[in-house]
Amino acid sequence: MSAQIFETDATHPHLTRLIAELDAYQYPLYPPESFQGINITELDEGEITCFMAKVDDDWAGCACLYITRQGLAEMKRVYVSPLFRGQGIASLLIAAMEKKLKALGHRELFLETGVFQEKAITLYEKLGYSRTQPFGDYQQAPDPLSVYMMKAVA
Repeated sequence: MSAQIFETDATHPHLTRLIAELDAYQYPLYPPESFQGINITELDEGEITCFMAKVDDDWAGCACLYITRQGLAEMKRVYVSPLFRGQGIASLLIAAMEKKLKALGHRELFLETGVFQEKAITLYEKLGYSRTQPFGDYQQAPDPLSVYMMKAVA
């Protein structure tokens, strides 16, 4: 079983469903002040490109690339449905984001994840992401329950 990766916009109905699943998973892990889940349709200052993974007829995962007006590129809303985990889908989604980022001429990709998402952190490290200081808007109010990471992609 192999996944196909599609580029889409933030209003795709299956993307909305996958992000709702992600929120339902993450929300119990963190206190409200540490919940960093954003509504991607409300990101009006910058450019967002979303990617979705499809396995046969099922939408299996998603990830979004957000580039701020200041040119900072951030990985957002990476999620793979539990039925499809362990098949490399998250890696395919991240590779698609990195390829798009390179095509747009950017050199670094940042991300924020939570300290209780050890499997995600392990995956990001395996893919070459290193821990870094808070970046962008996270600099204003760093969260001790957040892990900030970055990778040079070009």
